[in-house]
Amino acid sequence: MTPEDAARAAEIRQRCHPVRITEIIEEVANATGWDPQEITGARLFPGLVQARDLAAFIARREGFSLTQIGNVLRRDHTTIVEALRREQRRRGGANAS
Repeated sequence: MTPEDAARAAEIRQRCHPVRITEIIEEVANATGWDPQEITGARLFPGLVQARDLAAFIARREGFSLTQIGNVLRRDHTTIVEALRREQRRRGGANAS
């Protein structure tokens, strides 16, 4: 294994750690005005759901699995799939359902 391979493996391990998802949630919370605990909580206010969807979208874009995202956001993977679809539609994505 080359030093470059070892560095890349370390980067992947660090990126896939759930703590990184909480950092994404904190950034979204700061940007949207919601508390991180609200984003991972049970409430369903429209603006809050939108912030939660955004956090899931960013986490997925960063390479986290649906299950990893769901575990941190306290939702199952199918809820995360729907969150990603909603955020994609908001963005006017071609793959939006």
